[in-house]
Amino acid sequence: MKLSKTLMILTTSLAVFGIGHVRALVAHGQFGCAVASAASWDDGSSPDDATAPDDDAVAPDKHKVPPPDIAGDWEGELDDNDLGFSDIELGINQKGTKIKGPWESDFGGSKFTGSINGAGEVKMKLKAGKGGCHLAAVGELVTVGEIEMTYVVKSCKGVPKHDFGSIDIFEEP
Repeated sequence: MKLSKTLMILTTSLAVFGIGHVRALVAHGQFGCAVASAASWDDGSSPDDATAPDDDAVAPDKHKVPPPDIAGDWEGELDDNDLGFSDIELGINQKGTKIKGPWESDFGGSKFTGSINGAGEVKMKLKAGKGGCHLAAVGELVTVGEIEMTYVVKSCKGVPKHDFGSIDIFEEP
């Protein structure tokens, strides 16, 4: 019985006091030290003037941050659920958040258009045949020089309706 009370007190203490440290780590990239010292800083205002910052005010706005530069030649692998693996190459031209260029794989290729935002989130529409046939891809710049995306095949005659896959590409040196 004594052990269960001890565990309950320990668990409650961790939940009450530990959550602030986890939140500080997520919001500020540090444990509570910097947050606590910032909260105790005296700027000469009265306690009535204090307001807690909005979480949105702390996080940078991905629409105001310039996008990473991903212009250049990229190559990697395309893994299609129905067709299997293929090498893939893209030539990315970038103007601000807009991207476009040619792409080629063992399964075909054409041109693509898309965008990248300040957070490194990528969207691409890769034309893949006649009419409106294309791969609708979304993903992100996971590290400098690597983009990972998943896609669904849209409007392609003769291709299974729910075909999908992934693309992992690396910037060529």
